[in-house]
Amino acid sequence: MFNKAVKVLSVVGVAGAVMTGCATKSYVDEQDAKILEKLNALEGKVSQFEQMHKTEHPKIVSRIEDLETKVSNLESEHADIKSQISAVNQKADKNAAAIRGLSERVDALEAKLDRLSENIERVMRKSLAK
Repeated sequence: MFNKAVKVLSVVGVAGAVMTGCATKSYVDEQDAKILEKLNALEGKVSQFEQMHKTEHPKIVSRIEDLETKVSNLESEHADIKSQISAVNQKADKNAAAIRGLSERVDALEAKLDRLSENIERVMRKSLAK
């Protein structure tokens, strides 16, 4: 009887151990499945990012190159405009000098005309006085 009781207890113990192991295994399998699901989702996102990088990176690089080209074109236009402004400033300085020279000549002519006018008035007064 004692043997039967030991056998029954051992069978129940083994069955309990097996059941506990199976339950633990199924719990671990569920966690592994969740981890695998998350891992697969992350791998999908990574591959999506890699694909985006492959398609978008050349576009971004070409945009940057276009902008660099535009900047260099603007810089050369800026240099051209600066040289044109410098040339205009030089012409303006020359014209201002010429205008000052002409103004001085006009002033000299006006002074000469004033002297001639005074001389004519003097001569006319003398001739009228006689």
